[in-house]
Amino acid sequence: MELDMATIVLKDIPVELQKRLKERARLNGRSVNREVIACLEEWIGPRTVRVIDVEKEIEEIRAMRNRIAAGTSARITDDEISEAKRKGRP
Repeated sequence: MELDMATIVLKDIPVELQKRLKERARLNGRSVNREVIACLEEWIGPRTVRVIDVEKEIEEIRAMRNRIAAGTSARITDDEISEAKRKGRP
């Protein structure tokens, strides 16, 4: 399987950071390049793709809005606010 690869050039790396990176690569049995990739993967995390059911989200928002507009004592709960925030973030 052929992977698309890109090249990144880093400039002005502090000498101490470069030494630590080389040492970390040595300890992990990797080249400095592979160590940098491992560090980036660890820092950035796995690639995830979120699929949002737009129609369902709109339906839920309309239901909340209708509850409030109906003048009932129903309010948006803290849990609903937290869930809406969570859904809006990767």
